[in-house]
Amino acid sequence: MNWIDVNDKLPETGIDSVYGSVWLLVAFIFDGKQYVGEGKYIKTPKPYWTDTFRNEVEVTHWMPLPEPPSIVGGVDPFELDLLTKV
Repeated sequence: MNWIDVNDKLPETGIDSVYGSVWLLVAFIFDGKQYVGEGKYIKTPKPYWTDTFRNEVEVTHWMPLPEPPSIVGGVDPFELDLLTKV
């Protein structure tokens, strides 16, 4: 997955909520420092980005969050694969 520059494309809104995007992995500037974390794009008459603490942040790049690992019967598939090879 590659980072998407906010000047090239913004995420879709109206999926997770009426105005907001789904949670994304974002590179952002807050209080003069650069961070990477989860964020959301909110498309209102004055659009903005927010982090998980509901701080308004200056996002430079974004990408979809990866899919979480799936667990089969309480066992991580990677561990299950290792057990079958023993």
